[in-house]
Amino acid sequence: MQVFFYRLDFIEKFGTGIMRINEEYTDSIVKPGYEISDNYIRIILPVIDVEGNNLSEDESVVLEIFRDEIEISRAELDEKTKFNKTKSLRILNSLIDKNIVKKEGSGPGVTYRLK
Repeated sequence: MQVFFYRLDFIEKFGTGIMRINEEYTDSIVKPGYEISDNYIRIILPVIDVEGNNLSEDESVVLEIFRDEIEISRAELDEKTKFNKTKSLRILNSLIDKNIVKKEGSGPGVTYRLK
């Protein structure tokens, strides 16, 4: 099947797609997602806004922290940014609304991570 697609010029090389996708998203805050099943591989490519990300300065500060942390609680975010609880929650909720961050858990155990 691969040879068939190659001869029709639907693909250029064998087995380089995922590496090339990951290279393109190296500097991106949001990374591609992969779902692997017995019958298919689904690749979820986040949209990168080339013109500008429309993020506030505070949102950008929080996203820089997410580059180093897999997940973080609101209290940990307060500690790292020196923001108060209200400001941190406002920023996190804004990033959730922009589909950049997702909230996991409930109550005191809530954590946040990049989508």
